[in-house]
Amino acid sequence: MRFSQETESFIKDFVNALKENNAVVFAGAGMSIPAGYFDWKKLLEPVATKLGLIIAEEYDLTLLAQFFVDTNKGRGQLNQLLAEEFHKAGITPTENHKILSRLPINIFWTTNFDSLIEDALKDYGKTPDVKRHQADLAINLPKRDAIIYKMHGDITDISNVVFTKHDYEDYYQKRELFSNAFKADFVSRTMLFIGFSFSDPNLDYLISRIRTILRDNPKADYYFIKEEEDTQKIRRQKIRVESLKAYGLHPIWIKAYSEITDVLKEIERRILRNTVLISGSAHSYGDKWGVNQKAEQFIHDLSKQLSKENLLIVSGFGLGVGSSVINGVLENMTDKKNQNIDEYLILRPFPQFNTTTKSIKEIWKDYRVSFIPLAGVAIFVFGNKLQKNEIVKADGMIEEFEIAVQKGLKVIPIGCTGFVSQELYEKVMNNFTTYYPDDIHLKKDFELLGSADSEPQEIISIVIKIMKQLNK
Repeated sequence: MRFSQETESFIKDFVNALKENNAVVFAGAGMSIPAGYFDWKKLLEPVATKLGLIIAEEYDLTLLAQFFVDTNKGRGQLNQLLAEEFHKAGITPTENHKILSRLPINIFWTTNFDSLIEDALKDYGKTPDVKRHQADLAINLPKRDAIIYKMHGDITDISNVVFTKHDYEDYYQKRELFSNAFKADFVSRTMLFIGFSFSDPNLDYLISRIRTILRDNPKADYYFIKEEEDTQKIRRQKIRVESLKAYGLHPIWIKAYSEITDVLKEIERRILRNTVLISGSAHSYGDKWGVNQKAEQFIHDLSKQLSKENLLIVSGFGLGVGSSVINGVLENMTDKKNQNIDEYLILRPFPQFNTTTKSIKEIWKDYRVSFIPLAGVAIFVFGNKLQKNEIVKADGMIEEFEIAVQKGLKVIPIGCTGFVSQELYEKVMNNFTTYYPDDIHLKKDFELLGSADSEPQEIISIVIKIMKQLNK
């Protein structure tokens, strides 16, 4: 999918922020509506009716909620309304929640009361540290993967959520630490607002104060905005957009809300391209590669160079390949004086026997389906195994290729290493436009990966060149 110049600029900026662990997402009510929750006007429609008002004519919904509380001499009925809304059955995270949970985002901010963000993170196997009250800010959950700041509270403590006019007026007395934490993140990180209208009085005040501090040097943050169709609304929308630019807030224009998912998918795709699966196994390296440890040195050097380019490597520790991959990555870590292996290598050694009713082949397939999507590119080398004293094709490697293609990975079989890799290479070259519809120009580089005359260092240089082209 092709994006506008402004959207493309945002994607590049946000991807860079993600690579630097500097990206933050702020989720507003609009992000939860597709999951099945009401927007605030729909939620408060029965409140307006009970007060004899017309919800379409009410613009200060916090004041409407306050009227309801005052009229009923307490917020019991309002709490009941919220409880019924946020305990609906069958509501699960949307595709946008799921994509965000898979991205390397360490901090989420939200004014929502629901648990969709933390649910999506848990579903993906991550540990969220949810900050619902001021006291939570002083406690760090061990081994957390992401912090979720629920600056207006959480439905699990319904009596203390920020909803009415008085709740907002008391905010700085009861939840000031959230304001301080938000200002720190807004000033120092790249923030993406999703499903947020910038009508929240708390956030409006906070961002205004930040503009005063930064004056004429606001940094760039972003928000999605759907283009209006009514002439008067378009005029008002453009004025609002120009006003927000003074706060460093830049619009990502969309014609339909489904485009948000398209943009997030593109961000995920580009992030994954920085993770490379090296798939291969070799009981034999063949005549060309099987002398003087040539194959081991090639795999070592390839892995080291990929790691040197700040690419994260995934390995299933295939026979005759996995050890050289690890050695290459470790040597680069030593050169960089960095001992944090998680920044360089994801190891997924295969189970060796079954402990369930599934066969070992079924277990291996499920295992491949789980770890292959961790990468955005898959490199294939060699591909054989010993079976009944005979060298045969590594059928598991063929399966990894098929899964990789199905999951949207870019595949780079190094054909000159022979065996299954050669078959996969020929398959790609014979249908190059199918595998690389937007990168036809790479075919010339791929031709060298199948040439028997290509030397190891030349092959490595070509692979790095292809990786750089894919990551442009």
